[in-house]
Amino acid sequence: MDSGLQDGLNQTGFKGGFVGGYYDAEDNTKFHFPMSFAMTMLSWSVIEYEHKYEAIGEYDHVRDLIKWGTDYLLLTFNSSATKIDKIYIQVYIYVHIVMNSNYVNLIN
Repeated sequence: MDSGLQDGLNQTGFKGGFVGGYYDAEDNTKFHFPMSFAMTMLSWSVIEYEHKYEAIGEYDHVRDLIKWGTDYLLLTFNSSATKIDKIYIQVYIYVHIVMNSNYVNLIN
């Protein structure tokens, strides 16, 4: 939860940053199409099974999870603009790893 707290803060021509959302798989990339699908399915499950979430004490928690993801998605474009000319759909930090013999041996 404490990773990516500086995402997008130095982006020129964009204010608000990209803090929030969820990483995909084991890397540090936020893919927006899978994330929006996940938020949709999670929201749908809450609509269909609200009483089940309440029964197990997870209703507020699941709503917080959905809010965290959707708030992030709303940061990726200017929703108050009359014309939306830019939307960020993939956010990541590029890290270059130099493969050396020790690293290769760990893989093999």
